[in-house]
Amino acid sequence: MRALEGIRVVELATYVAAPSGGRVLADWGAEVIKVESPKMDIWRKYGKTFNGPASDEENPVFDVPNANKKNLCLDLKDPDAMAAFHKLLATADVFLTNNRPKPLKRMGLDYESLKARYPRLICGYVTGYGEEGPDADSPGFDTVAYWAKSGFMADMRIDNPGSYPIYAPGGVGDNSCGTMLAGGICAALFARERTGRGDKVSVSLFGVATWVMSLMNTSVQAPYSYKYPKTRFEGRPITLPYECGDGEWIMINIMEWERYRDAFCEAMEIPQVASDPRFHTAADVGKLENRGPFIQILEQQFRSNTSDYWDERLSKADIVHSRLAHFKDAVASEQARVNHYVEHVTCPSGRQYWLARPCVALEEGGLPPYELAHALGQDSREILTQLGYSEAEISAMAEKGAIVAK
Repeated sequence: MRALEGIRVVELATYVAAPSGGRVLADWGAEVIKVESPKMDIWRKYGKTFNGPASDEENPVFDVPNANKKNLCLDLKDPDAMAAFHKLLATADVFLTNNRPKPLKRMGLDYESLKARYPRLICGYVTGYGEEGPDADSPGFDTVAYWAKSGFMADMRIDNPGSYPIYAPGGVGDNSCGTMLAGGICAALFARERTGRGDKVSVSLFGVATWVMSLMNTSVQAPYSYKYPKTRFEGRPITLPYECGDGEWIMINIMEWERYRDAFCEAMEIPQVASDPRFHTAADVGKLENRGPFIQILEQQFRSNTSDYWDERLSKADIVHSRLAHFKDAVASEQARVNHYVEHVTCPSGRQYWLARPCVALEEGGLPPYELAHALGQDSREILTQLGYSEAEISAMAEKGAIVAK
């Protein structure tokens, strides 16, 4: 039995942040019913943005946040469809959405309305910037509300002639936010076991970014006034990436220099550094006047051989390090595959992929399935039948466009 087996989640959400939270709950055993409008979740179409397919036969970009869910298609502008939605909510433990506060209020799906009608319901809301303040009603995707608003894009930009902020990687803030949402919902479910009452769980892309980047936004404040970004020669030599002779890079991170100094210097074939008074202690290595010379020594040495060569030597010396892997390397790595961080799946088209899965493993529940995202309305008839609708009623609703039923 998986941890959330018996819990029903109704997800009225688009794009990635809230759906990724639903995906986590589904992997932990909850029955997650994704409710889409006939216009569908626009994320179904975004595979093309990433040079991929976007159809029911093959849609891996949509599958990752929407696997292991059922699909019900309702046009909530239709009174009969909204009535069906409320019948579904009456059977649910959790409702989660990323709709903005004003539209939710108009639909009667804001927390106060739902609390009065379903006092045991856990309501999870994802916003761009939080529910209070001047940006409360502003739209926000992760590139803006997570990466830009948090300070990362401005303060981590290398300020050289012609440089510019990185193109923010999509989905990172979304998945972080969804995972926090899932954790909050589980806490609220646990509390309900003791109180019998539902609760409101609210997360935002900006709020999650502020938490995730707390080391940075704490250290920049007075009196510390730590500066970002660091130039190459301001960095600590023993916590930097270095280019190897084959053009690949290796990142080292030695937190206890005195403990690992001799082993590191032997592995890097620079025994003279271990006895150099400029680099004897961590405090010595950290002095600004010593950083540049040490970095230059390491740059020259790493370039003298391949990344395979240095990776093997550093591994034998038990030095914390890693190649700077490419995205394709991470998915292809044995480490990711044997730990089931990615799963090998076959699309209806016959094409195969390695797709990421939520990485929290619950031993007693076993490895969750990886059932690819359902087509729009694929489960409408089944779900509505469970709610008491007759085949004639379902067909009538489908005929007038209130639902899509396969």
